[in-house]
Amino acid sequence: MARKGEKKGEKRLTASKAVKLLRKERTWTIRSKPGPHNRQNSIPLGFVVRDLLHLAKTRREAKYILNQGLVEVDAKVAKDARFPVGLFDLIAIKREGKTFRVLFNKKGQLVLQEEKKQEKEKLCKVVAKNAAKKGLIQLQTNDGRTFREKKTDVKVGDSLLVKLPEQKIAKHFSLAEGNRVLVTGGHNIGSLGSVKKITAGTMRRPKLITVQGETKAFQTTEKNVFVVGEKKPAIEVKG
Repeated sequence: MARKGEKKGEKRLTASKAVKLLRKERTWTIRSKPGPHNRQNSIPLGFVVRDLLHLAKTRREAKYILNQGLVEVDAKVAKDARFPVGLFDLIAIKREGKTFRVLFNKKGQLVLQEEKKQEKEKLCKVVAKNAAKKGLIQLQTNDGRTFREKKTDVKVGDSLLVKLPEQKIAKHFSLAEGNRVLVTGGHNIGSLGSVKKITAGTMRRPKLITVQGETKAFQTTEKNVFVVGEKKPAIEVKG
């Protein structure tokens, strides 16, 4: 029996909730491939070009634009229509001279926000910290990046402000009381607030974060918060 190849299309009804589309308008949409973001929290680059930026009417036209090297993701040319883009990624359209940042809206959908600043920076959340060879410490982030440091006080759950394309850490923001966070999961997804209290977790219960939003305080798990700054967000974030 012949082995089936990887699916390149996906029915709109079964697409991730992060994809902002009309699910009953057509049957099929573009399917993300494995990459720096998982499929549940990403959208395909071809979908961004065609459906969010409206630079193309069809998938073929979107692929043509990408093949011309006219689109950059995090300051690197991206040509694959199925390349997954996710939270805080920077998408630059060369011929338009515009740059957009990927953010969550209040419905948990990934949307684009046009960037006004010229600095190419993005926030990355540290999801793992391990000892590496030669006495180095290895930090892994939510978007697949790896940093090796000689000495660092960065902890899992903290965020890094990264310069692009150099991939240099410009600043470190701790998951600490008073710091600003963006909620990336749960009922309050897309909300911006400040850490009011951190409740330590146990073997059975995750760490809980109490967030003070604009109108109310609410509690969520540590995996649902993304530190975006101290007194104010380090990048422009709509809350």
